[in-house]
Amino acid sequence: MNSEKIVYKKTICPLDCPDSCGLVARVAAGKVVSLRGDPDHPYTRGTICRKMSMYPRRLYSENRVLYPMRRVGKKGEGNFQRISWDEALALFAEKITTCVEQFGGDAILPYQYAGNMGVINRNGGYGLYNKLGTSVIKETICSAAAGAGWSMHLGDVPGSPPEVAEDARLIIAWGINVKVSNVHFWRYIAAAKKKGASLVVIDPYRNETAASADLYLQIVPGGDGALALGALKVLVEEEGIDREVLARETEGFAELEQYLEKTPWSAFSRLSGLAVGQIKSFARLLAEHPKTFIRIGIGLSRNSRGGMSVRSILALGAALGLFGGGEGRGILLSSRAFNGDKNLVRFPELAEKKERRVVNMAHLGHALTALTPPVKLFIVYNCNPASVAPDASVVRQGLLRADLFTVVHEQVLTPTAKYADLLLPATTFLENRDVYAAYGHFQLGVVDKVIEPVGEALSNFDLFQKLARELGYDDPPFCQSIDDRIASYLQSVDGLPAGFTLDDGGTVDWVTSTRKRKAVSVFTRWGVRFSFHGAAGAAIPVLLEPDESGNPDLLSRYPLHLITPPHRDLLNSTFGELYLKRPGDVLIHPADAEKYGITDGSRVRLRNFRGATVRVARITEDTAEGLLVAEGIFWQPDGEVGINALTSQKLTDIGEGPTFHESLVLLEPE
Repeated sequence: MNSEKIVYKKTICPLDCPDSCGLVARVAAGKVVSLRGDPDHPYTRGTICRKMSMYPRRLYSENRVLYPMRRVGKKGEGNFQRISWDEALALFAEKITTCVEQFGGDAILPYQYAGNMGVINRNGGYGLYNKLGTSVIKETICSAAAGAGWSMHLGDVPGSPPEVAEDARLIIAWGINVKVSNVHFWRYIAAAKKKGASLVVIDPYRNETAASADLYLQIVPGGDGALALGALKVLVEEEGIDREVLARETEGFAELEQYLEKTPWSAFSRLSGLAVGQIKSFARLLAEHPKTFIRIGIGLSRNSRGGMSVRSILALGAALGLFGGGEGRGILLSSRAFNGDKNLVRFPELAEKKERRVVNMAHLGHALTALTPPVKLFIVYNCNPASVAPDASVVRQGLLRADLFTVVHEQVLTPTAKYADLLLPATTFLENRDVYAAYGHFQLGVVDKVIEPVGEALSNFDLFQKLARELGYDDPPFCQSIDDRIASYLQSVDGLPAGFTLDDGGTVDWVTSTRKRKAVSVFTRWGVRFSFHGAAGAAIPVLLEPDESGNPDLLSRYPLHLITPPHRDLLNSTFGELYLKRPGDVLIHPADAEKYGITDGSRVRLRNFRGATVRVARITEDTAEGLLVAEGIFWQPDGEVGINALTSQKLTDIGEGPTFHESLVLLEPE
């Protein structure tokens, strides 16, 4: 290969991951040959996960959607006929106009999320949706409960910078498999361990990170809050709390203290799944290590007690003084490093209709099958709801409706794309320009496209700009260029240094947020006293009983608990096209395997009253008896539904998030 034709271009990973890696693309003859980490990025420092190292396979996959296509044959079969962009835009505009005229804007349901975390393209459809008065999708499918829990106590205060953990003497990975879903944070854990620090991992199953822990606490799913409050009860009883810090930087502890004192130890043990002695030992470990850093995973919030669990962990951290700053002390859930005005990319002023129907993402199955008046036009981008939405059998039922017209703007032929009536080719991050801000560190970047779009792919931004013009709209937002929108948004961003400008090419590899706090306390930096009550009128953190997993009627029929944590080869359902022949594994405890007649490596069926799916059995003591662990959202063969056939449309205690990790199932050989 002629070296003169090879160029290297910097970019940023767009996927829904806290690490938001700096990347360098190797480009030859206009094609991306490989991706590697950007050694100049201050957080990711030249390393990337193995998923992204394989991204060129996705870019040039035989499953790549290259041209606009219209369905031929039955919905769900994935048979399409190529059409031109002129035909596609005319058809799209016609369906919108007809739907609005006959049924009203509410009959249009948009559905999008974080398949591309770029600020501009993620929000690309909002301006047009506001103009049309469509139903509003409530974006809750990932971190709604966790974010609500944090905000109740701390508002928009950022989390601790991850590098603070390097100087900790005790690091707690609480409900997060760092080695899979936050790989660059492991660098700080490893550095701290070399200096003598200990790692505690709290999780329902022994994952890759737990295997490297100095102490592993195997709680029951949703038992995080009970462990946190139990540890706090010990600190109260054994006078392990700095009362001066509480008085100076917090408020409302007295009521929580009274609640802890009167609540029996049996409740903390039962609801956490740990013996009282284990809870007490954990609390004493905290008391012995003032330099403690807690990394909270979002996944622990995806159950009926999820928001309360986050609140309880924060209360424990506040009592330990972890919001007080200082070397090696902190708590990180989300960095919240940059705050921009979303109105500058969503344009709510375009909405003439002020009262609009709101649909929670987790209720998509209900929305497509039972909502009145019914949804008639369904528009999807940046998401694969047939795989990722809960109660997936009902979702697919809705997608099969003859009177529903579905438009999917997608990069590859996902399970959702196969149900499209109109399928449109979308760019990957390598083919469009955007702004990326991480939620696991404190860097922001603005990057240009690395190559020209493959085939006839359009970015989300370009699609909706063209569609608006096809509909005859000439409002100022629809006349913006991508550069106009980026410039407008960046002017609103809190966290950018004074005098920040883009370079001559309109990009910046990375810039560090001014909201980053290392040595000073939350109270000193933000003027915020931690309230144990949370937001005005809220109650203190308390123990909660589980919903589905505590229902004796359901337990008698479906006695096994199911959780669905991340898989190292997938990011949610992204990259599923690379593993079409893999149904995914399910971790089964040996006692359960013997009870249900399951052999290692055999295909098994998991089922409940919502649906069923097939996995491959992996018998291991890494999970607990009575707990099945199905990592990853693998794409199932045509006609079959994936792991979310088993999950519920019920919502979390706060934040209205989904409860992916609270499902009861039955296990049987296929």
